[in-house]
Amino acid sequence: MQSKTKWIPLFASNFLGVFNNNFFKTLICLLAINWVAKGNESMIVSMASGLYVLSYIFFSPLAGRLSKTMYKKKIMIAARIAELILVIAGSIGFYIENVYIVMAGIFLLGLVSTLFSPSKYGLIRDIGGNEGLSFGTGTLEMFTFFGAILGPLLATIVSDHYNFYLMSGLFVVISLISLFAISRLKVSESQPMKKSDDTIIPFVFEYKAFKFASQIKGLNLIILGLSSFWMVGSFLQMLLLVHCPKTLGMTNTQTGYVLTASALGIGLGSFLAGIISKGKIELGLTPIGGLGMCISLLILFFLQPTGILFGFMIFLTALFCGIYMVPLSASVQNSVEGRKQGDMIAYSNFMIFLLIFISAALFAVITDNFGTNSVFIFLVILISGMSLMMIKYVPQMFNRFKILIKISK
Repeated sequence: MQSKTKWIPLFASNFLGVFNNNFFKTLICLLAINWVAKGNESMIVSMASGLYVLSYIFFSPLAGRLSKTMYKKKIMIAARIAELILVIAGSIGFYIENVYIVMAGIFLLGLVSTLFSPSKYGLIRDIGGNEGLSFGTGTLEMFTFFGAILGPLLATIVSDHYNFYLMSGLFVVISLISLFAISRLKVSESQPMKKSDDTIIPFVFEYKAFKFASQIKGLNLIILGLSSFWMVGSFLQMLLLVHCPKTLGMTNTQTGYVLTASALGIGLGSFLAGIISKGKIELGLTPIGGLGMCISLLILFFLQPTGILFGFMIFLTALFCGIYMVPLSASVQNSVEGRKQGDMIAYSNFMIFLLIFISAALFAVITDNFGTNSVFIFLVILISGMSLMMIKYVPQMFNRFKILIKISK
């Protein structure tokens, strides 16, 4: 029993933090549109998404250093206190309907998330050891995506029945529970380094991390593959916020139901990948997930379904998305032992959020020039290209993929 319950504080705090941040960000997308000129939906959505991840590009090296020189649990607690202060300040922006304050709020929430991210993932090995990596990663990612989409679901409902005091009360209560949850975590961490001489200059850090990762066969490509997954997820979330109401004529609440379907899909796919792996890192699942995503996206592009069928295809796409991602994330965490792991997670975060930031810029360009439906075929090209590269240049992935295909036959 203890082996499972010891994970609860980390999973609960992570879920609630992700939930609150995405609740905040989506409310900006839905409400701030009414504070500025109409017709700027794509711009507001792109700006909120871009600002949230911008700090990951510039502050990931600092986050990696913190995870090496401080106790990771203490970093998590400090981050939760900071988030509580920020959601209170952000609530003021909603009250006075000031787009600059809420945009600053989402940027600072992204900064806090940046600084504790390596610590959050680093705690997985501290709690469960090497044998707990697949379970811990799969379950953590499952709750991450539940939070990432259930937060927007609540935001869509709140925006249709807007009540400032209910909204701000939810911000504060969720932050307090998240802080309480992580404070209850019992974990034995390795002794932090007394100091670190590693650079915190972003692009110098990334260059050094790239060179270090190059010594481990296939690691840079695995990190790029993991980053492409997050780019796909970012595109899908932005797409649903615009495509559902604008093209399919859905209400905000109905859009929220589709977002929930995608959350359930990614969460279930992540959990299944963790279970199927049976305590190992099963890279053969990644190309299977990539193939499933491509088929689902092609159906969405060519058939252009509506209503329940559209929601089901989004769910299916998201499920394969989760299967694609978990082995890559677990592989990155397993690539390096000890406190150096924080650097690799920080490097991975930089790549992930660089691609998410690029996706925020590309989304507005693609949808304004080619329409929202064109995003589906763009994602097919991205996923298929990335999957083929990994199969070709990551030997253990190709070998495991062949074995899984044989077993399925």
